Amino acid sequence: MPRKYWLPKAKPAQLLVVQNFRAKLEAYAVQLGLSPAEVTEALAMCDAIVGAINIAEQCKQSMLALTQWRDDVLSGEPLGSAAPPAPVFPVVGATTYERGVLKQFAKLRDQIVSSPGYTQAIGEDLGIIGPESTRPAPGSITPDLKAETSTGYRVNLTGSMQGMDALRVEYSRDGGESFQTVAFLTATPGGFQIAPANPNQPEKGVIRAVYIKRNEEIGNFSASYPVTVS
Repeated sequence: MPRKYWLPKAKPAQLLVVQNFRAKLEAYAVQLGLSPAEVTEALAMCDAIVGAINIAEQCKQSMLALTQWRDDVLSGEPLGSAAPPAPVFPVVGATTYERGVLKQFAKLRDQIVSSPGYTQAIGEDLGIIGPESTRPAPGSITPDLKAETSTGYRVNLTGSMQGMDALRVEYSRDGGESFQTVAFLTATPGGFQIAPANPNQPEKGVIRAVYIKRNEEIGNFSASYPVTVS
């Protein structure tokens, strides 16, 4: 069964992979043929990845706190009372940082996978092989969408395409008994316009969508999402 790519794109998920790898690498060093110098270098590389991700996130949180502190100083109550100390940004510390550490990490991963002592169990324990890709049964696929409206009688949809070719979107006016196709979206987020029954008047209705694959309807219709367009 095919597997997904082993390194996630999201930074929090990358952080978990690297932290797990760092905690377990030394236990497999001999079996994987890694020298003490290579292990030391690998651990330092992991520290750089963890540090870069954590420091950036801490600075982001500090910036939010600093904005709140600013607003408190400018407009807080009671008037004339002492403001709390300003938030302090984190110190980067003594870790050595080099450019491209994620690429270096990927190269080390490939070196490990190519080692004569490597096994799939080691790869799974180190977190350097992706999870198996599983395809849901066609009948169980249901779009899970979020609908938002904007001016000009537009509706914007977000949600996963789940590998399908398109979403066929249907609309039913409030009080109507039938749905009419109003859009085919080949990617999300995506938007479309609804023609109101009475021009220049707001209109309520509901939309729903179903996946299309190779011109065939796949799975179930989504829930019906109420919208008010204007």
